[in-house]
Amino acid sequence: MKTPARFLTIAATLAAMALGTQAQAAITYAGNFSGNDCQGGGFANCYATTAGVTDDASSGGSPTIYKSDFGGGADFGRFGSITGNEFSISYTSVGNTLSFTYTPGANDPEIHYITIKQANGYALFYDLSSPITSGTFALSTYFPNNPGYSHITFYDTGSTPTPPVTPVPEPASLALFGAGLLGLGAIRRRNKA
Repeated sequence: MKTPARFLTIAATLAAMALGTQAQAAITYAGNFSGNDCQGGGFANCYATTAGVTDDASSGGSPTIYKSDFGGGADFGRFGSITGNEFSISYTSVGNTLSFTYTPGANDPEIHYITIKQANGYALFYDLSSPITSGTFALSTYFPNNPGYSHITFYDTGSTPTPPVTPVPEPASLALFGAGLLGLGAIRRRNKA
């Protein structure tokens, strides 16, 4: 029995939509924050966390990689391998949509945080489990009263909780444990006799 071509086309479209949805589903919107996304310490001293952006290096946050201004300007973070050519960023005023693609080179960092600045605040997005390589943002969702954007900033590897450490016994601890077992065995033998 032959499968109609229209059915195959619909199935392929639905599969592509499902894959596209899964790829974007991991990016989490953390919220809108007031002020500048990089303030106080200069662009190279910004660190993203799930609670916002800070200039506190001890915050455990992720450092900046690259910032692209709406007008075409750019700033570079702490990674000498980044030239800006790794990023393809486009804005469409119809629909107020911002899209980007990141194609890292061999020594380039992973993206785990993104901020989009507009007017008096910024929106923060992150994915701590997988590197972000592309995204499309309907800006009216995050900035309903202000079309467009000021700049988009990308941040390095996500700050994740340190996994619990499984203690590995030291040789001295093992020797002490073994001596204790021998002592218990000796006491048991003595009590039997």
